[in-house]
Amino acid sequence: ANGILSVHAKDQATGRDQKITITAASGLKEDEIQRMVKEAQDHEADDKKKREEVEKRNKLDSMVYTLEKTLTDNKDKIPESDAKALNEIIAEAKQAVEKQDDAAVTASLEKLEKEAHRIAGAMYGQQGGPGGPGDGGGAPPPDAGPSEKPGGKSKDGVIDAEFEEAN
Repeated sequence: ANGILSVHAKDQATGRDQKITITAASGLKEDEIQRMVKEAQDHEADDKKKREEVEKRNKLDSMVYTLEKTLTDNKDKIPESDAKALNEIIAEAKQAVEKQDDAAVTASLEKLEKEAHRIAGAMYGQQGGPGGPGDGGGAPPPDAGPSEKPGGKSKDGVIDAEFEEAN
């Protein structure tokens, strides 16, 4: 409460440093400080809502960028109909971000996530996906059942064993 504001920012990528210090020519009176604190508390809910809206728009914008990159990198793996549908949803999402329409941003985010998951599932399905043919690793299936200890026999006659690949 001494009327001094100091801000320091450093760009992680370039390492550039920026500093600014603002000092009041005359200090703030106690009643002014209390008024400002009260105003900040009064607007806390609005600020939180606004922050959530901005974060949602940023998330949608980031997802749009990621999916556009995925589309260009995997043209041969994504069917034309899926790519077209995804491009239409991406266009809607870009418009929602530009208009800053919170309801449209939320709807676009849900549609984009759903479509992205569907297309990703289809892409992994084409490749065999994790745990598919040739993978050889991964966790046991969920119905594998419990065993007593590594190397021991379980109730259903299955023997658990550990292995190492020797090259």
